[in-house]
Amino acid sequence: MQTKPIAGNQSGMALVLTLLIISFLAAMTVQLMMTVDRQIAASTSQREQVRLDAMVLGGLNLARAALLIDQKENAFDSPHDAWAAFDPERLKSLAGDVDLSLSVTDLSGRLQVNALADASNEAYRAVWLRFLLSGRFAVENEEQAEALLDALGDWIDQDDEERQQGAEDPYYQALETPYACRNGSMVTPEELLLVKGMTPAIVFGDQGHEGILPYVTVMGEDAKINLNAAPAAVLQALSLEMTQELAQELIDFREYRKNQEALATADWYRKVAGFPASIDLGADLLTVSGTYFQVKARADFSQYSRTGSGVLQRADQQLTVLRWEMQ
Repeated sequence: MQTKPIAGNQSGMALVLTLLIISFLAAMTVQLMMTVDRQIAASTSQREQVRLDAMVLGGLNLARAALLIDQKENAFDSPHDAWAAFDPERLKSLAGDVDLSLSVTDLSGRLQVNALADASNEAYRAVWLRFLLSGRFAVENEEQAEALLDALGDWIDQDDEERQQGAEDPYYQALETPYACRNGSMVTPEELLLVKGMTPAIVFGDQGHEGILPYVTVMGEDAKINLNAAPAAVLQALSLEMTQELAQELIDFREYRKNQEALATADWYRKVAGFPASIDLGADLLTVSGTYFQVKARADFSQYSRTGSGVLQRADQQLTVLRWEMQ
């Protein structure tokens, strides 16, 4: 009389065990499939990243070739050179199913931070002063601008003598988080934030102001400005009489392809129709050729993307990669 319930219980237990085993196997199968999928995805991602890295490096080599070819063709640089604008359609034909973008910027059109080490170059300091006081940046008055230039000069010069409103090692060592004064050439533009008086608002901009970062460079220290590459903010700083409208006229003139040959000499601004003859931009401050170039290359395919950026130095028919980073 008692054997039937026992048999029923055993049958029920067997069913439960069977269901548990099936559930376990199903879970293991799902887990295995997920693992395999992750491995396949990781393998695909790695393969595409390697391919995109190759495309980015290919972009760098295209930029290098264009810069060298241009130097052999002429002794000046302009917005009409092959390196200045790469045809997207031609890049597409080279890259196939990968979207490749490439840009080269002539850094000689920017203001050189490291040139401020030379305290005797009053003309170049005056350009910087007008630049800081242009109203574009979070610099309130001339006293603040003068103090910033003194601090910048002390940061990069190799002596320990403080300029009138500058700062040397004792100032930086006395900070809550002390650090050493560079006393040498600045290495990266972001290093500006370490200099006395420099704020994120001045360097990067704030709600009401631009930042100075796009207009300055740590490359070069000859205090020369490429008139063929300088942005409007730098052009305006070349003279007290240079208005925003006049700066734009210079930009329009150099971007008009028919004026390309005129850009071979640094006095071409005198050929611009209506440009005031009284304005002398100073031959000692100007150049029409570049030495340092910023290269940015980006390759995209599906959800994958790789970017490379760096700085090239061109001199004596040779190109040197000074800095290159992949992201």
